[in-house]
Amino acid sequence: MKTVALAIIEYLLGFVALALFAFLAFGRGPASDDGFVHAFKVSGLVAAVEVAFLLVRTKPANRLILGANIWLIAGAIAAYLELWWWLRVYRQFGEASLFVSMLAVGLASTWLSPSGFVAKLGPSIEVRRASLLLLASVLVALLVAVYFRGDVKYAAVLPVIALSWLNRLLRLRVSGVASQETPSK
Repeated sequence: MKTVALAIIEYLLGFVALALFAFLAFGRGPASDDGFVHAFKVSGLVAAVEVAFLLVRTKPANRLILGANIWLIAGAIAAYLELWWWLRVYRQFGEASLFVSMLAVGLASTWLSPSGFVAKLGPSIEVRRASLLLLASVLVALLVAVYFRGDVKYAAVLPVIALSWLNRLLRLRVSGVASQETPSK
């Protein structure tokens, strides 16, 4: 019962910090520097709570959510410490900076974690293959973000949704392969 409750909470939390950032930065009129600073300060705190929740679980954390939350936390730290140069870098790269963070988490987890970028334990060849496919997809999302820079819907929202669904499908694929190798009773 506790596992089911945690799974439901994880699903509901998902990208809530990122959604909060999008609402605060873009959902209340034209985007402004003050709006970005406020959005990072608030959503970065929510992201820190999400990361803490993800890290106390025994199940591997969703790497896409982890990458997004690291991006938000770094933005929040920059906002609180008034590291304007960091926020200007974020502003210069636009939505693509989010995918750079996801890419960094993906590269590290693909090569350093047995559950890979897809965060699913299974046969190592299948985990690696699924992780590399997800990495390639994040690269495509990065290119899409560069191309549609400034259009949040096409540069960030739709690519994040697509990556989230692809991650779910890849996790199911790895899970199916792992169950085929288990002897049936």
